Amino acid sequence: MQSNVDGRSFADAAAAAGLGEIVGRYRSPIGADVFITVAAAGLGVVLLLASGGAGGAIALGIGVLALAGLAAWTTWRKAGRCRYLYTGGSLTVDHTGAVTSLFTWDDVAHLRVWVRVVNLVTAYAEVLQCRVELKDGTVVDLAKPGYQDKPELVAHVEKYAAAAVLPGKAAEALRTGAANFGPVTVTADGVRRGEQFAAWPAVTKIESGRTHLRIWAGDRRPVISERLRDIPDVAVLLHLMQHWPVADEPEDADGVAA
Repeated sequence: MQSNVDGRSFADAAAAAGLGEIVGRYRSPIGADVFITVAAAGLGVVLLLASGGAGGAIALGIGVLALAGLAAWTTWRKAGRCRYLYTGGSLTVDHTGAVTSLFTWDDVAHLRVWVRVVNLVTAYAEVLQCRVELKDGTVVDLAKPGYQDKPELVAHVEKYAAAAVLPGKAAEALRTGAANFGPVTVTADGVRRGEQFAAWPAVTKIESGRTHLRIWAGDRRPVISERLRDIPDVAVLLHLMQHWPVADEPEDADGVAA
């Protein structure tokens, strides 16, 4: 399979970008698409067989078969799309094998990981979200229907993206005495969110749950509570809170992800 990058295969494109070894491959689920395609094709055949020569029924059957053909073509294209994760970054290919996107972990500016709660009629569902914000402003959404509900994909991305972001945040903390993570700021004295402040000696519990980051200081209610979707680089934030004051040499990817 060939990519659209100077005729090279996607493996060659990955090697040229220094992406390293493949650690995961993720395709879009197509079960529902196949079912719809087969059902439409079956309905079209039934309409033609039962038409009795009636022009309207024949036209309807042909129309349904045409829709089935379109659904089959769309399913084939979807089945060919794939995201590859490497030790050094990620790339996607389309149904022809053409590289449609490629980035390295060093291209990452921020990472946001959270769980979106969807209220249903009688229950609710939790959908894992992951958005990679690149330094050029591009946002890679790993929670689109093609890749949603894949915690192993998100865990891998968070591990390596956090390791890439950590040195810059550590340098910021060493230079200014604080590190900013959107609405939350870590300082030598404690953690601040607007007017809310938790001093290090008073902090009794830090919890990064499914939807919120919460920090307690002995009370029943958390002193600080903020939605994870609004906090960039939560893994780096947790690492710095656990290792403050910041050392000159940040830990590697395994140290961040632990």
